[in-house]
Amino acid sequence: MSLANTLVADRYRVERLLARGGMADVYLATDERLDRKVAVKVIYPHLAENPSFRDRFIQEAKMAAKLSHPNLVNVFDQGTDGNTTFLVMEYVPGITLREALSHNGKLAPTRALTLFSEVLEGLAAAHRGGILHRDLKPENVLLADDGRIKLGDFGLARELDSNTNTGSLIGTIAYLSPELITRGYADARSDVYAAGILLFELITGEQPFKGSEAAHIAHQHTSAGVPAPSSVEASIPPLVDELVLWATAMAPEHRPANAGELLEVVRRVRADLKNGLGATAHLDLSHLPSLNTQATKVFSASDATQLIGDVSGAAAAASAVNPSSAATTVLGGFEGQPTEAINPSASATTVLGSFGEDAPMTPLEELAWKRSRRGKLLAILIAAAAMLSLGAGWWFGAGPGGLSAMPNLTGTSVASAQENLRPYAAHIVVQQEYSKTVSAGLITHTDPTSGSLFWRGSTITLFESKGPELRAVPSIEGLSVAQATSKLQAAGFLAGTTTQYFSSGAVGTVFSFLGSDGGPVPLGTKIPMLISLGPVPDVAGQSQTNAITALQNAGLKVSAVTSEYSDAQTIGMVIRADQTENPLPAGGKVVLVVSKGPTTVKMPAVKGETIAATKLALENLGLNVQVNTDQLQANWGLVKVKSVSVAAGTVVKRGTLVTISNK
Repeated sequence: MSLANTLVADRYRVERLLARGGMADVYLATDERLDRKVAVKVIYPHLAENPSFRDRFIQEAKMAAKLSHPNLVNVFDQGTDGNTTFLVMEYVPGITLREALSHNGKLAPTRALTLFSEVLEGLAAAHRGGILHRDLKPENVLLADDGRIKLGDFGLARELDSNTNTGSLIGTIAYLSPELITRGYADARSDVYAAGILLFELITGEQPFKGSEAAHIAHQHTSAGVPAPSSVEASIPPLVDELVLWATAMAPEHRPANAGELLEVVRRVRADLKNGLGATAHLDLSHLPSLNTQATKVFSASDATQLIGDVSGAAAAASAVNPSSAATTVLGGFEGQPTEAINPSASATTVLGSFGEDAPMTPLEELAWKRSRRGKLLAILIAAAAMLSLGAGWWFGAGPGGLSAMPNLTGTSVASAQENLRPYAAHIVVQQEYSKTVSAGLITHTDPTSGSLFWRGSTITLFESKGPELRAVPSIEGLSVAQATSKLQAAGFLAGTTTQYFSSGAVGTVFSFLGSDGGPVPLGTKIPMLISLGPVPDVAGQSQTNAITALQNAGLKVSAVTSEYSDAQTIGMVIRADQTENPLPAGGKVVLVVSKGPTTVKMPAVKGETIAATKLALENLGLNVQVNTDQLQANWGLVKVKSVSVAAGTVVKRGTLVTISNK
């Protein structure tokens, strides 16, 4: 259910939906207290109801609010309003980096590194503040209309509950680091890995790993390693290749320690590119304390890698290229088969291990390995070995034949959800539940949750909304605010706003409330209450001056004074005070009504008086006078009245029609 045109926390006026994600909706709103546009992120109710998620969400929101940097989306406020858990952020008008890439395509390396540097500026500020991003991707990079580049959604990219480290992967699979996929563990280097994937996409126009299933992409992250960007776009300088491969090394210890360390090297790379050194320079990492000397080793073009391996018993040999040169010999076997070194007399560095359990290479070793012809052969053999060794086990386990990512079905109909799940051969169970935010007949959430991995053929529960649960609000009329609040909570409602008005009820008690007509109201609704200021002071029979003073002392304003006839009050005395609005608030306005005298009059003797004098006298008594004469009006001051329709001495109502005549 949309929150458009509602007021959140009595402060944020929601205008329209900006975006919808796997965990929350983001709305454009106006902060009515500070009169500025803000973005309000509203967490989905089924997540907000989880105490662990809610507590850690609040904790991380507070941490994010402490950050202040030109390249970060500022966090202004966080709170709950009934069942609504929300976060208020800086509103950045513009487009996302994803939209820019979709419209304009890849960027030149120099332009990409300029943009990338600003993203890293914000990420580095977060890392210094002890905050991880966990969901770095083009969708979370905002390109403002005024040229600013801002990174948003800090600390909110994963589900913060007990399942975080048990295989429930939250975030976009294309940017998840190997250690997050395999162990559920994340630190600053996991953000660095995602940043490296982002840079790869900026300069090539595509992601390094592709697949129709999340599990397939996850497998590539943990087994294949990110390829050099130049393998996709040949014009990319080797120096940029090295930068990407360093940031996306499979082993966390071979990556930059944090975004600040990566940013420092990116600045050097930009300078080298500007000086035309992109094809000849190499990454100089010797100044970084977090890396050992092995991680800074740079291979020359003459370095070679030799491989001998046996793939499941099938011989596969690679001939040595330039055997007299310095070489790295990889000794290892597939399926436990032994290998032996070629050209053992050559000067060599030996890396011992079996495939699938090798000690991870440093990024620059990976680069030299992947660029060499034998490195390419090794990649092919490793892929073949992986397929042969895992075979059907992977296909029916973590591969396309086994695990799948749960689609987001929230807000869809049951029929549509069942159709979307048809390819997964799942056993579907439908349960109904009440929901304040999702319309009846639509899906509120699923088990497993959106984005989680599940086995094909397993049971999936769809929770269908019955709409909000409706109940009659208990009567709270005549109760104090405290008493009314307690009674509402006991019935499943919440106390809403209280507004004071004049009424016949006792001061401080409820005299009206939402649902007072007995109609059903959604359970959990905040019930606004009208609280009595007591009755408007009774000023009847008082003089005009005294009445005005009494009303002003009660906090009211007299906006006007009128008069009318009254048998109850003598002329000049107050008849009543009329309210200009109902109910009447403190400081409201009233109109004072003063008596013009009684409503009846005794008919005077007017025969023999002139028509003009008689007419004036009767009208002053409040009578309606009609003249029956054949004389011009100019002569009424001379012509005498000879007959009157009402006899002298008769008591008549003011306004009575009296006819006078000179005939």
